[in-house]
Amino acid sequence: MKPIGPAVLLIGLSLGSAMSVSAGWKGTIGEPLRESNSEAIALADHLRSIGARFYGSWTCPACFRQMNLFGKQAGADVPYVECRKPKQLPKQAAECTTANIRAYPTWVMPDGSRREGIQSLADLASWSGMR
Repeated sequence: MKPIGPAVLLIGLSLGSAMSVSAGWKGTIGEPLRESNSEAIALADHLRSIGARFYGSWTCPACFRQMNLFGKQAGADVPYVECRKPKQLPKQAAECTTANIRAYPTWVMPDGSRREGIQSLADLASWSGMR
């Protein structure tokens, strides 16, 4: 067997890591680890349509867990606002300040009601009037 040179190994490692990242994910929070089910997709669509907001931070493990409950496809449609990248996303950071966000994750409904911490999909569906 012929040994692999360091340059070939480096290229292989670079390609392997690039292929593991989904080309479709554009969020600041890490991409969810699982696929979405139809309930999660419907809930994300509902939350977006009523003007609900999920405020969080790219550095927040609880925010990643919250997003992971939705899965990949629904997570891409969750109405997420990034609070901790003021230079890259100044409008979103300003929205967090205006909404007086003190903890992550925070969900805010259009009527101003809010919940802090990770919410189950069932609780979000009930609270938002989906069910």
